[in-house]
Amino acid sequence: MRSLDEFLPTYEFSERHSIEIGAPPERIEAALRAVTLADSPVTLALFRLRGLHRQASEPFLAGMGRMGDVLEDAPGEGIVLGLAGQFWRLRGGAQDECKAVLDFRVQGSRLSTETRVHVSDAAARRKFARYWLVVRPFSGLTRRLILRAVKRRAEA
Repeated sequence: MRSLDEFLPTYEFSERHSIEIGAPPERIEAALRAVTLADSPVTLALFRLRGLHRQASEPFLAGMGRMGDVLEDAPGEGIVLGLAGQFWRLRGGAQDECKAVLDFRVQGSRLSTETRVHVSDAAARRKFARYWLVVRPFSGLTRRLILRAVKRRAEA
């Protein structure tokens, strides 16, 4: 699986999270692809607060893939997704002022996720920075809760 540097080498905002899972990599990946928002009610609530009304029973990655583009899907390793827009707007805005990539990677017994955001325009960067100040804790919480839900599924 290619590095995020190949998709978005320049970025101003990022966050990473990972978790150790007591299961073989193929089981971790299967759990990653099967986990739903119903597996994490807090994540479901946060998505709905943001105006992202998705089916609780839909696999998380499938819904994320529809919000943007699947840039790489490497069975056995993980997935890279790309998004673009004005993320500080409720519906994302019509212009692609921000570019983001996020991944979920299985490496042995570790599942990790990284999010990177590049905003090339100075005015948009200031808007995104204010947005990120408020949203980042919830974004991080969402990622950690999804990782924990995958862990529960994989270890069950």
